[in-house]
Amino acid sequence: VNIYKKWVPENKILRTNVWSSELSKLVSNAMLAQRISSINSLSALCEKTGADINEISKAVGMDSRIGSHFLNPSVGFGGSCFQKDILNLVYLAKHYGLDEVAEYWHHVVKMNDYQKERFALNIIKLVNNKKHDVSVSILGWAFKKNTNDSRESASIYVTDILLKSKISVNVYDPLVPSDKIILDLT
Repeated sequence: VNIYKKWVPENKILRTNVWSSELSKLVSNAMLAQRISSINSLSALCEKTGADINEISKAVGMDSRIGSHFLNPSVGFGGSCFQKDILNLVYLAKHYGLDEVAEYWHHVVKMNDYQKERFALNIIKLVNNKKHDVSVSILGWAFKKNTNDSRESASIYVTDILLKSKISVNVYDPLVPSDKIILDLT
C-alpha cells in the first residue's frame, strides 16, 4: 500500500490476502473469457435457428445485471492471459479435488477452440462452394485491435486450418510486421 499510494489514491487500493489477490486476477480473466465463449456458443445456435446474434447481444446487454461489455460474437478470445489463467483455475480446482469446478472452467477453453474451428470451417465451406480459385484475406493478426501482440491469436489458429485445407491466405495487420506473421505461421 505504501508503494502504490504514491500513484493511486489510497481509497482505490484493495487490501486482500495473498490467495485472494492471486485468484482475483485469474477469476477476472476467466469471467471475461467466459462471457466471450458464452456469446460465441449462442452465435452457433443463432445460425441454426435464424436468430440474429447482434440483436440478442443488444437485448441481453440491456439487462443491467449483465451489461453490454464482452457480448460481441467473434472468432474467439486469444492472447496470453485468458487461456493461461483459466487453465490455472482448472489446475487449482483439480489440485483441491474440485473436479466439477475444473471441468466447468475447462469447457470455457473448449468452447473457445470450438468457435475458432467452427469459424474456419464456415470459411472453408464458402470457399469450396466457389467455382474458381479463391484467396482468403485475414484482416488482423494480433489477438486484439490496436496491438501488435499475436500470442495465441485466433487468426493464427484459423489460418493454420485454412492452409491445411489448401486455401490461399493473405494476412494484413497494420501493427504486426510481416516478419512476425511469417514466424507465427512456422
